[in-house]
Amino acid sequence: MTTTSTINNGTLQIGFLSSFRYGLGKIIAGAIPLAIQHINEDEAILPDHRLDFIVGECGQPNSFISIQEMTKMKGMVQAFVGPDESCASEALVASAWNKPLISYKCIDQNLSDKSKYPTFARTLPPSSKISKSIISLLKHFQWNKVVLIVSENPPNKQMEESLTKLSTIHHITITATHYIPGQYVSRYVDMIEQIVDVSHHKTRVYILLTETFVLADFLRCMARRKLLYSGLYAIVSVEEEVTYSVKKSAYQSSQYRNLELQDQNLDLRGLLIVTASPPSNPNYADFQNDVINLNRQHPFRIPHHHRIAIQVPIYAGLAYDAVIVLAKAFHKVINAKHDINNGSRVIEAIKNLTFKSILGFDARMDQNGEADGNYTLLAMQVINDSIEMKIVGSFQQTDHEIPVLNLVDKLNFYGNGPPKSEPDCGFNNELCDNGLSIVVITMITTSLLLLMMCVSFIFKHYHYEYKLTKLLWKVDIKELMILNTNSENIRNAINVQSLKRWSMFANQTANKVESSDNALVDLLGTKGFGIGLYKGSVVFIKRVYKRSIDLTRNVRKELIQMREIRHDNLNSFIGACIDAPNISVLFVYCARGSLEGMNYLHDSEIISHGNLKPTNCLIDSRWVLQITDYGLHEFKSNQEPPNISEVDSQKNLLWRAPELLRNTNAPPRGSQKGDVYSFALILFEIIARRNPFEDTGMSSKDILERIFHPQLYGLFRPNLKQLKCENYITKCIVDCWREDPEERPDFRFINNRLRQMQAGLKPNIFDNMIAILEKYSYNLESLVQERTQQLLEEKKKTENLLLRMLPKSAAEQLKRGEAVEAEYFDCVTIYFSDIVGFTELSAISTPIQVVKLLNDLYTCFDSIIGNYDVYKVETIGDAYMVVSGLPLKNGDKHAGQIASMALHLLNEIFNFEIAHRPGEYLKLRIGIHSGPCVAGVVGLMMPRYCLFGDTVNVASRMESTGEAHRIHVSYSCKQILDKLSGYQLQERGLVSIKGKGQMKTYWLLTDTNV
Repeated sequence: MTTTSTINNGTLQIGFLSSFRYGLGKIIAGAIPLAIQHINEDEAILPDHRLDFIVGECGQPNSFISIQEMTKMKGMVQAFVGPDESCASEALVASAWNKPLISYKCIDQNLSDKSKYPTFARTLPPSSKISKSIISLLKHFQWNKVVLIVSENPPNKQMEESLTKLSTIHHITITATHYIPGQYVSRYVDMIEQIVDVSHHKTRVYILLTETFVLADFLRCMARRKLLYSGLYAIVSVEEEVTYSVKKSAYQSSQYRNLELQDQNLDLRGLLIVTASPPSNPNYADFQNDVINLNRQHPFRIPHHHRIAIQVPIYAGLAYDAVIVLAKAFHKVINAKHDINNGSRVIEAIKNLTFKSILGFDARMDQNGEADGNYTLLAMQVINDSIEMKIVGSFQQTDHEIPVLNLVDKLNFYGNGPPKSEPDCGFNNELCDNGLSIVVITMITTSLLLLMMCVSFIFKHYHYEYKLTKLLWKVDIKELMILNTNSENIRNAINVQSLKRWSMFANQTANKVESSDNALVDLLGTKGFGIGLYKGSVVFIKRVYKRSIDLTRNVRKELIQMREIRHDNLNSFIGACIDAPNISVLFVYCARGSLEGMNYLHDSEIISHGNLKPTNCLIDSRWVLQITDYGLHEFKSNQEPPNISEVDSQKNLLWRAPELLRNTNAPPRGSQKGDVYSFALILFEIIARRNPFEDTGMSSKDILERIFHPQLYGLFRPNLKQLKCENYITKCIVDCWREDPEERPDFRFINNRLRQMQAGLKPNIFDNMIAILEKYSYNLESLVQERTQQLLEEKKKTENLLLRMLPKSAAEQLKRGEAVEAEYFDCVTIYFSDIVGFTELSAISTPIQVVKLLNDLYTCFDSIIGNYDVYKVETIGDAYMVVSGLPLKNGDKHAGQIASMALHLLNEIFNFEIAHRPGEYLKLRIGIHSGPCVAGVVGLMMPRYCLFGDTVNVASRMESTGEAHRIHVSYSCKQILDKLSGYQLQERGLVSIKGKGQMKTYWLLTDTNV
């Protein structure tokens, strides 16, 4: 039977069926007029015609009100769009009338039967569509033997049926199929364990058509058997639901986030997830806002509170696409000069139709009038030491039945590439000879060695990258204390231990570095260096004259090198402070010779010193020479000139090599040959016991002028005639300060030449004993410091745990071993809240979803109450109890603190969306009462801080007699709020309170103090 509908002035009508009170219609309705608006504005879509729509309210699901609405509008419309949920009856009626019905939400597989529903089409792909993408994935990696694990619910059963048929066509063997109850609970984990035990030696590829909770337990079972880390197994999970948030720019379901947080040691590189593609339209957020705005307009006029954040679900885009598909089909029918009221013709035009979806990708309707769907491949990727789910590929639709997998990112499988679907020799060694040849054994051994080398290299690289990111060298300026070097006690403390002992009792000459901008700069003064205490150690602090530090990779590598370099003749680097303008470097303080330090420096990654001079050769408290101020060339580059005189600046250049003086672009690290030149002048200074150029009587400027221009003044060096030393020392000095750098020896040669200076200096038992004691003291200090730090950390953890259970005052008493006495409080304010409809919500949610919901809610509440002078007493189920005015009394402020907190919580609940039910929000009911009570710690095994008294009962009754999204306030609390002023209340009237009779109560509306 064909029902002819009237076309007025070229306008085609669409009947929009939805529930605007109970269903999706209250959120997505605006998508229909938005699509019609865009179609009417673009004449290319439906030329010479316009679209319009009329609305039918469907009421609650399965109420058959939709059939009545369809009957009313059948003579006025050319097609129907909707309804929200089940639409089998509606599709059957539309087929009887020969009217097209396009659904954006129905998933019933039976509706694909065109013999029963010839005029039905849908833009939401049925569950079986994702099976084609799974087959594409298996063919891409050549996995031709798999095991299925299926949850027994309709969508997954539909996927299994479709996947089984396609597997047969494409020569993929399903070796076994295991079923899990549809309503999965944790006690079924034994079933998962049994499945893994039975199947792991018969397959390498698992396909899970289950909920995420089953996947999580399956992964843990695999991990317990060391199968997850072997690199032999691939796990393909199917997540048909689209979870996408434009606001958060995230594409990840809450279940996967839980999986990551709870199972940080799971290696998930073998896990692949096939799921519906997220919107890729860059203007999708604008689309969502337009839908929200049109929801409020005629004919919907859906009420919306500005405080309530609405997340438009993906079904709005599918409803929009349904209208676009109808318009394009109408155009094809009109062009073919067929009857536009013939629903069968319209459905034929929809088949194999391609169009640009509002979601951003190219969409296609199949030969059955159903969207093929767009699907994405996700994989767990290791990014910055954390596991995140990322899009690594997409399934591109082609002219063939099976889409093509296009990878956009590398898959980090465990081991060498993707696993094979079966071992080379088969699961039972049926594909190989029993005997292994020497060649095979050799190849296996070689491969294992190469694999071990690769793993070792990767581990070292990872460890190195970890050190680069941890900033182990960073010094907190607040932990630094500058010692007053003008103090006579400091000058008399000639060794480190004396300084430490003295500094413990002399705080008056030690200045703690505050967090102000120029604190360190002011304490160091114009000289730019000083002595300080850092974490109990005496350190030498040198300022770096830079406005800021750019922590490039090279700078980080340089700081790591400095921290790791260790030698008896190199002054150890402690760390660096990078807080501008207090940029500085810290070295071990030497309170008081050998060339081994320069040998080690030149052989290390630092390469050269660049600023070798007497002031950088220090003697420590054990009379060992140590070289300092080396390295950190990138860190110190582009410094501002220090605030010193020109004479001092020129004097510091006297030890620099001539070629470096002449080169205006000399590298900050100098050169190894330049270090040799500097050493020659230092050696001369040691032998002559005076400044190298002291006898010339010239200024530093004149000396540098002569060194700079040898062609004018000849080769200018210190006078060796007065030097009283052996000839080999003199010859070594001359060789080291030669004008041509290439003619200068290296430090190994110098060390060998000067070895004669140690002739007759034989080590004795006393020297050995001193060396052993020094080494022991170093190790002991390090061990004590490490154990002390561990003890402090454990103590801090214990204290934090106790403070989470009890108020600070009660916790301190328990720590001192004292009994906590119960205390009476004259007046406090108690807050109770409850979730309206929580019992019904729990009944339709899984236990894990309920626990996740309460955890998210109370985490949100806990973050808010931290801003107020309140104490959280306890949570029981969905009940939340908070008190103010104890254990620390705060006068009358307790009522104001609780009132402001309650308003804050009520405001926040409008933005709290139920994670497992998108578009739905919680309703909070709050009660407040003020009065006296008694508080104390109850119990020894698990002590709890409890409140007792009639005030607690009345506060609870205020909550239970209140209303959703309102704050119920007692008269006693209202009096205190009036005294504080700033709170707007509305009288509710007399309310019957159990145990109290009639009580006058109020509604708290606003806080004008905010």
